[in-house]
Amino acid sequence: MRAKVVFAVLLSVAASTAPGWGATAAVPLATYRAVHDFTLDPKSSDPSVGDMTGRMVTEFKGSECAGYTTTTRFVTRGTDDNDQDQLIDTRNVAVENNNGTFTFDNETYENGKQTEVVKGTATRGADGVQVRLKQPDRKTVSLPSGALFPTEQTARVIEAAEAGQRLINIDTYDASDDGDTDSPATVAIGPAINDPSDVGDEAPIADAGFATMTHWPITVSYFDPDNGSDQTPNYAMSALLYENGLMRRLRLDYGNFVLVGTLVQLDMLTAAKCTN
Repeated sequence: MRAKVVFAVLLSVAASTAPGWGATAAVPLATYRAVHDFTLDPKSSDPSVGDMTGRMVTEFKGSECAGYTTTTRFVTRGTDDNDQDQLIDTRNVAVENNNGTFTFDNETYENGKQTEVVKGTATRGADGVQVRLKQPDRKTVSLPSGALFPTEQTARVIEAAEAGQRLINIDTYDASDDGDTDSPATVAIGPAINDPSDVGDEAPIADAGFATMTHWPITVSYFDPDNGSDQTPNYAMSALLYENGLMRRLRLDYGNFVLVGTLVQLDMLTAAKCTN
């Protein structure tokens, strides 16, 4: 099991619009450290799936001018098909600059043993996105110029939600799996919400002063790049997305089981200062 834990929450814009973030945002992206606790949704999971819990810690720091660094650790505990205990520990570090570069370092451990590692840099140029992988194999891959990186994706979905867009098909790149392919995705965006009463048990969002900030329910469905969006998605992620990039009420749908995440801690960080 491997989640897109850098949260490629995405949306498209017109093909002539250059990827980036913050240029037209009414509210700048927040910098923060967030903790989400996960439990298995028994109503949406196969009965054969044993109980599962997890915790995800995400730190998003930097600024529009200095670039953004996202550090995520997602640990789940459960049982495998043979009723054996299984601990999966996924660690991701991503650095994005507004000049179109995305550096990634992804590692996955199962029961303490490293099973996956993906490292490299993606750069957007006039002819598309060039991905230079260091691991698992040293090679260069060419992707379409419209493939959006994670922070670009978050900024775009907010921009589209504010414009009233509701259903978008787009292309994404977040270095998932072996890091050598982009993923088509469909994003559904619900109506804007400003009602603070929907916070429920996710009090940290209110404690940080964002209970009345505009937010939208979104669902992102990721598809096999060879089949497109006409097939059943490989993976889907739902959340409430705030206009400053914060997320809560997470739902990760892996097909045969679903994990539901609750925001239990939120610490706001100071944005990095510009040096120029």
